[in-house]
Amino acid sequence: MAQQFSESVLKKIRRMGKMLNALDSIAPTLAGKLAFQVFCTPRRQPVREKDAAFLDSAHRGSLLFSNQKIIHYTWQAPDPNAKKALLLHGWESNSGRWQKYVIALVKAGFTVMAIDAPASGNSQGKRLNAVIFSRVVEQYIAQHGVPDVVIGHSMGGAAAVLSATLPNAIPPTKMILLGVFAESTRVIRDFGSLLGANDSLINAIYKEVEKKSGIPIEAYSVTQKVAMLQNVQGLVVHDEDDAVAPVAEGRLVAEAWHATFLKTTGLGHRLQDASVVEAVVDFCIEG
Repeated sequence: MAQQFSESVLKKIRRMGKMLNALDSIAPTLAGKLAFQVFCTPRRQPVREKDAAFLDSAHRGSLLFSNQKIIHYTWQAPDPNAKKALLLHGWESNSGRWQKYVIALVKAGFTVMAIDAPASGNSQGKRLNAVIFSRVVEQYIAQHGVPDVVIGHSMGGAAAVLSATLPNAIPPTKMILLGVFAESTRVIRDFGSLLGANDSLINAIYKEVEKKSGIPIEAYSVTQKVAMLQNVQGLVVHDEDDAVAPVAEGRLVAEAWHATFLKTTGLGHRLQDASVVEAVVDFCIEG
């Protein structure tokens, strides 16, 4: 997860880590539960003024997920039979990040939809992870139909994969993953490093995930899940200077999926460059 903190905030996080390590020595189950709550709590970022103006250009709708109002957006193409693309943002982001992509996709003839994940943008909620977001996507698709293309950035990419591999899910024809991570365990370990968590506490977080889901933590591997999507045409875009998810992870996902892999340089994690937008749109319209 892409998080940057001031030194004062980092000190608070490390103090929290020390307390959780101490708690883990006497009550590991509780420590794992509390640490997982912290892991799933994004800092809510205000929607920037220019992004809010762009989102106002869409038709806005909502759905109710776990008693939370989740906001979604639609930019309708003139053709009522136009293909549909669903866009899923990453951690501590919102649908405003897709402006360049939406403009290009609508110009190419697509109806474009996007969802503000729980605890993000204009949606309600306090907790978020890729599994939660995948369930929101599942509910959205049940109400609005299967899109032709799903595009996900970072955590949104993981949510795209997880939603498409849920029981009874109908996958899209195409899927594009931007700056996606390969293994949920690596993301949790990175979070643990930020906290200064010991190995016992990391394992307690894994056990909390497994208790909540009834599924081993390894089952949330994006690399393993994409292998189930061999009939979905895939594009994985990853920058070699990505400081959030190493480029090697994008390559692993693409190889497991037999997908097209596009490596960029100097763009970092966000992948907002015009060349990437063009490559994504070209992939959406080809064939």
